[in-house]
Amino acid sequence: MSGSYWTSTQRLEWQCSRSELQRRRQRLWRWEVGRWPQGLQLQSAADSADTADTIGDTSNDANVSVPASAPRTLPIHHRDLHYDKDYNLRIYCFLLVMKLGRRLNIRQTALATAHVYLSRFMLNASVREANLYLLVTTCVYLACKVEECPQYIRALVSEARSIWPEFVPPDPTKVTEFEFYLVEELGGWLEVHHGYDQIDALERASGIALSPDDVQQCWALLNDSYITDAPLVYPPHIAAAACMFVTLQVRRPQAQARYAQFLASSQIDLEEVQQVVQDMVTLYDHWDRYHEQWIKYLLRVLYLQKV
Repeated sequence: MSGSYWTSTQRLEWQCSRSELQRRRQRLWRWEVGRWPQGLQLQSAADSADTADTIGDTSNDANVSVPASAPRTLPIHHRDLHYDKDYNLRIYCFLLVMKLGRRLNIRQTALATAHVYLSRFMLNASVREANLYLLVTTCVYLACKVEECPQYIRALVSEARSIWPEFVPPDPTKVTEFEFYLVEELGGWLEVHHGYDQIDALERASGIALSPDDVQQCWALLNDSYITDAPLVYPPHIAAAACMFVTLQVRRPQAQARYAQFLASSQIDLEEVQQVVQDMVTLYDHWDRYHEQWIKYLLRVLYLQKV
């Protein structure tokens, strides 16, 4: 693995412009529309209560409720089942990774790597053709190997099945089979650099001492940044600079001017930092409207019913 982001495969093979991301996603979108023009058949609103009861009885997770206004058919152009169209699905995928990782006490850098793998994979694959729960399990398994904190596959699969028993098969070889598919879709380029160490470097370079609570806030923001397109578009230090900017603005406004002066005198691209800050604002705006029960219901219909 390269010791520098600038010579890594992350930058040379996986750093995309926003226009390139849009082109790739539009290509996937057109493919989906051509393959599944009928959309997704859902329960009628009158059947919603029965469906919710059934789902509640079969899920080890929180009970899944169906909105009273649930349509009978979700058209293919609806955004709720497209990773790039709606933050609802993105947030849900991120929380799946975090939930499995925390159950196994996996360190945060490995979970961040797993989420980058998932985001890259979803540039090439549709949620309709890949079991997201098996994908999350495989991404965590592969990321732990790459980050040198490997997990026993049987323990990992057992834990995943305890959370999502309907979606993760008991046979561990299904994860190893999916791993080959995942590596192929990633082009074999598995190197991922993160911004966690960059926060310490920015603290030293700017001369602004962060309290343990400030550092914790920066890390929390950086974790959330993996829901956005920042890991696919910008170097890791840009996301770290943006998270430190937001943290100081909220917790240490008296140090904000000094930090802004440091950024202006550095070689850090201020426009890119501003864009990441805007992405984070957009994310939290969407998070206020996050509807986990709805996305659980859609995925259950998608994976467990014939559509």
